[in-house]
Amino acid sequence: MKKLLGPMLYVEDSQTPDTWSFSVNLYLSGTDPAGPVPLRLVFLDASGTELSGAVEPRAEVAADFSSLKSPAAGVLWKWRVSVPRDAAPKRVAYRFVPTEGAAPLEGVDDVKDVVIPERGGLPRAAFFSCNGGGSADAWNSVSKMGRPFGCWDDMKEQHEDEAGGFHLLLGGGDQVYADSIWYTSQQLVDFRKLPLEEKLACELPEGFHDELVARYVEVYCERWSGASGIGPMLARVPGLFTWDDHDIFDGWGSHEKLQVCSWYRNIYSAAALTFEAFQLGGLRTADKTPRERKPGETHYLQKVHFQGNECDLDVVSLDLRSGRTSRVRSSGKTEYTVMSNAQWAALDDWRRVHRERPETGRKHRHVVIVSSVPLVHLRFGQAAEGVGAMIDLRDDMLDQWESLVHRGERTRLIMDLFRLAKDSSCAVTVVSGDVHVGARGLIRSRNPEHLHHGLTEAAIEQVTSSAIVHPPPGLLQFLGMRMLAAEGVEDLPSFVETELLPVGSDRYLRERNWLSLCVKRSGNTPSSRPKLWLRWEAEHTSVSMQVVVEPPPLAPRS
Repeated sequence: MKKLLGPMLYVEDSQTPDTWSFSVNLYLSGTDPAGPVPLRLVFLDASGTELSGAVEPRAEVAADFSSLKSPAAGVLWKWRVSVPRDAAPKRVAYRFVPTEGAAPLEGVDDVKDVVIPERGGLPRAAFFSCNGGGSADAWNSVSKMGRPFGCWDDMKEQHEDEAGGFHLLLGGGDQVYADSIWYTSQQLVDFRKLPLEEKLACELPEGFHDELVARYVEVYCERWSGASGIGPMLARVPGLFTWDDHDIFDGWGSHEKLQVCSWYRNIYSAAALTFEAFQLGGLRTADKTPRERKPGETHYLQKVHFQGNECDLDVVSLDLRSGRTSRVRSSGKTEYTVMSNAQWAALDDWRRVHRERPETGRKHRHVVIVSSVPLVHLRFGQAAEGVGAMIDLRDDMLDQWESLVHRGERTRLIMDLFRLAKDSSCAVTVVSGDVHVGARGLIRSRNPEHLHHGLTEAAIEQVTSSAIVHPPPGLLQFLGMRMLAAEGVEDLPSFVETELLPVGSDRYLRERNWLSLCVKRSGNTPSSRPKLWLRWEAEHTSVSMQVVVEPPPLAPRS
């Protein structure tokens, strides 16, 4: 029995004011998925006493990759945990204890500083995106930095501070950069050299899908391990992760003709299986063995509800990759989608459930929407997108919500978010990543259908935090991008407009960064409301500015 990856914590959507629920996953070689794992997970309080009843007695198989032909072949085990909350936040630790007769597990020390929020309190969260480099040059730039994982080190230091700590880790996309599969798989190396028409007709080699799954598993084991970087936080803070293109490969969903070829579909399937296993916490199949996934067949919309004494918090994480594709109609017209019809329906169902909860209008509420790609950012016009296509950047242009081909769907999402805020009497805030700079966007509406209790304007804040590891763009490169794009006020249909606002002294934060979020009151007066505070934590600069979001006033009591 040998540790290959982990431990990793995942938040569970079964939170109550009295308990804090999550799971602990560990990826091991040398264990039998048909029998019990020879380990017991034990949680300890501050005095070292075991918290009896906190862990379900039997671990379950979350994913079985033991049949892979790879040194990374193994079984992913999951323990479900529920820790009682106290009147004040507390720190607990955990360890893995071999069962009687089993050999000790090497490479897994006791893990300290898992922070349990106070009874009835809401979680303090850390949000990040872009955890790596999409090319050899990007990784070389990271390795030459004095602190390659400096932002992760800073987050861990904040987490260990007795005055704070994080209860929730939000990944906004590109948690792992898997583009290296194009070089580690010889079959893909050869495939890349073929002209387009041959790629579309090329038959798949035998065992290709299993080989790809093995390569993706190896990427996770390599990139998420180690004493620095993402690993220590995965082991301490329950996570909720969406994916973006680099969790599959650069530009997935924007390669048009190639999306339908069998090679690309097999790549997607392998990426989706390992995303489910290592980012969602387990495969979505009953027997937990790999089964092929098809683009658009399923979606990964995630919702977690946190109930507090004074205020509730919902986190809704959109999936902007599994349904992203292009379709050529018989007329020759090409249609582009970002979210599948199934995900739109699931989001509509959730909005209805949220609206019909008994606390609507009677209790303050915040909703945080995780969108891997910003709704408000640089806007490239038709000429710039045409130039991008000529210099092999078309996929980068199509990747943006602001692309000309996605504007209608983007407007639909914006309108839905305003309706959510109005109908559910809540504040809606969007957090996003992807663009390798920090930024702030504001979406305003004067549409009467969006306004609360006689207000003349409704607003949705967007906070973009990117990247936590990927190097920021060079100054000349970024100035060139800004020259090709519009970034002023944009008018949308139905009395809606968007605007980019400064982050501190500049409009963009051009250094590596992540985001801290918490809900708290700014005063003790009866009229004060629990506000959502969002702050950029930059690698070099102390960004004093925070974005503060206030929920709408409660409806008058009859």
